[in-house]
Amino acid sequence: MGTLRVSGAISFANAARALTQAPRLTRTGATLDLDLASLENADSATLAVLIAWTAQARRQGATLHYLRAPQGLRNLARLCDVEGLLGLA
Repeated sequence: MGTLRVSGAISFANAARALTQAPRLTRTGATLDLDLASLENADSATLAVLIAWTAQARRQGATLHYLRAPQGLRNLARLCDVEGLLGLA
């Protein structure tokens, strides 16, 4: 389906808006790559949004792949034991 770049910051201040901007997956079985290389200042709100996006995609029968995640986000995902859920392992 392609690659979508996520840029800027997803933080506590804008997490609710980010949740409403989940990637749109048009069909069951679709796969979308999300390039996280331009994501800034990842924190637990960022992680929560990515988990919610993943859950929404799975409910739609689709898959999100997170690519080039910043090291800080990878570390936080490992600490929270969700790196496998997000495919960051």
